[in-house]
Amino acid sequence: MLSEKFLNEFEEYLTSGQLEEDYGYSAEDRKIEILEYLERFMDLAEEVDKVATRLLMPHLSEAMPAKDK
Repeated sequence: MLSEKFLNEFEEYLTSGQLEEDYGYSAEDRKIEILEYLERFMDLAEEVDKVATRLLMPHLSEAMPAKDK
């Protein structure tokens, strides 16, 4: 499970510019790895949004059915 400490450290790593600095000094394979991590976090953020919406508004799907139905 995630901890508040991890989230705070990751937030600081992103907002401080340290990630971008690390990227700039990294070898090409490490740059690809960093970009893959960021892509995974973006995918997870989309999933977080879906879960949070379901938790906060459990009956939303009844009021607004999915477009594919």
